[in-house]
Amino acid sequence: MPQRIDPARLARGVAVLALAAGAGIWGAILLAPRADTLPPMLDAPRVATGDTAAVAGWFGTSAAPVKVSVLGLIAAGAHGAAILAIDGGEPRAYRVGQAIVDGVTLARVERAGVVLDQGGQSIRVAAPAEPPLVSPGFVPVHR
Repeated sequence: MPQRIDPARLARGVAVLALAAGAGIWGAILLAPRADTLPPMLDAPRVATGDTAAVAGWFGTSAAPVKVSVLGLIAAGAHGAAILAIDGGEPRAYRVGQAIVDGVTLARVERAGVVLDQGGQSIRVAAPAEPPLVSPGFVPVHR
């Protein structure tokens, strides 16, 4: 008479095998060496980066243009500030005299925009126009 397979024992055996496989896989993942630590023979030497400012002078000294969007102004003379978005990035607040990017500083904040100083040149960036009032003053309410 052929021996009958007990379904409970079969399920238990499959579960134990699955548990052992899972523990083995997770053990291999967690105990594997980190990817940033290579054996010394495989670690490539670092290439020294030189100063390229002298070579850049051969091709002109003009800096790349910076796209500045004026989002808000506090015109208070030498203590003014502006909320600017640089090259489409996140808006940030800048004070007068603060460097916006390398070589560009906020020179003045005026009522209509800001003046930037880039390499001794003044660049005026206008603030967006205020939307017109729908109705100036009080609005009558009819009852």
